[in-house]
Amino acid sequence: MAQEDDSLTVALVHALDEVTRRVEEITTGEGLSLDQWLVLHRVAVAGDQAMRDLVAGTRLNDSTLTRVVDRLAALGLVFREADPTDRRRVRVAISTRGRTAHERLAPAVEDAERRLLSDHDSPSLIASLTRLARPLAGT
Repeated sequence: MAQEDDSLTVALVHALDEVTRRVEEITTGEGLSLDQWLVLHRVAVAGDQAMRDLVAGTRLNDSTLTRVVDRLAALGLVFREADPTDRRRVRVAISTRGRTAHERLAPAVEDAERRLLSDHDSPSLIASLTRLARPLAGT
């Protein structure tokens, strides 16, 4: 009989796999991966973002983020624009088509998240995960 692994790292990886599976069940109908959804959701909720802010907000690395934004732009969901205060910086903004896709998908993603947490003490779990992630925000 296999011994249960109660490692926090293993548990979080398994939880992320399940969240990814459930979210992508919803987003793949629009041709979006979890990473693409994270970027689309971020610009929909927080407004246009500099690439470095998207790296911090989504935890994607630079090269992955560039590929994700390229794909979202090719789908017409976001567009790049020069930062008006520093033309060397690029900002990513949501398009009308992207806003429509986000408005269509967000309720289903939120429902999937609620269902994932329904068997747990969700306020406590979310608070714990938020506290756990907080030191990462500064890196």
